[in-house]
Amino acid sequence: MTHSGRHALSGALPQPRFTSLGQGWQGIILEFFSGVSADFTAVFEHHGITVHLDGCMNVYQRFEGKTARTQMRRGNVIISPAHLPKSFQHQGGGDFVVVHIPTQRLARIAQQDNPRGAADNIELRNVFCTRDQNIERLTLQLCDELRTQDLASGICAESIGDLLAIHLLRKYSSVGYAPRAAPGKLSAKALKRALDYIEANLANDLTIHEIATMLTMSTSHFAHAFKISTGIAPHRYVIERRVELAKTLLRDTSLSIAHVAGQVGFSTHSHFCTTFQRVTAESPRAFRRRLGY
Repeated sequence: MTHSGRHALSGALPQPRFTSLGQGWQGIILEFFSGVSADFTAVFEHHGITVHLDGCMNVYQRFEGKTARTQMRRGNVIISPAHLPKSFQHQGGGDFVVVHIPTQRLARIAQQDNPRGAADNIELRNVFCTRDQNIERLTLQLCDELRTQDLASGICAESIGDLLAIHLLRKYSSVGYAPRAAPGKLSAKALKRALDYIEANLANDLTIHEIATMLTMSTSHFAHAFKISTGIAPHRYVIERRVELAKTLLRDTSLSIAHVAGQVGFSTHSHFCTTFQRVTAESPRAFRRRLGY
């Protein structure tokens, strides 16, 4: 996704304070807004989830001839279906985020787990000012990933996006989504290909989508099957393998710690040190010192 897919029909669209665009996230966008006022009508290319984070904001909405007004507070949620014009008026007075999820993502997941369903005709309900603890929790996790931009944030964001999409299908869609039983293990050949691919790309910003595509599987199917096969989620496995490779480089080479961080796929020295200590309970420097280097 290279843009949020918001197309103004009238008025001016508010601009986010920051966004996940440019972070390499696959199939999901997060936008953060703070204290903005707006009056616009727009069509959204993607399904949208708005979650109010703090403060109070007076919001007016017009959708399919029906109007609604409310004061948005922390935890309130708005769900906006794609491809349908919608009007918003709101006055600044709080922080909120908007999560954009492509229609194709919902269709793909619904088709995968409900192949006899009408995946091409999925409709989301327009929902104004509801409470949904699952949506709030997952959205806050996305905020954390965007704020920290830590190792494997793309993988984590992608996993959270799948969970949000499944929740939308189950609770707010026209298909009355009911998933089939969890998939079984990966075949021995598929698991070896996945592990070999991860090992060869530890220095890159791997995503679940990338690995799943290599195996010609959907991301959600691969993630579930990988965890059943290995007992660990893909993003966690990648982190642990990067730390193990870092241990080898710290022990067997004279590379600086900063250089080791780059060799094992960490964007910054500080992220590497924080993750290394979280996994091993000691810093990279202490690890080397303990080995007598």
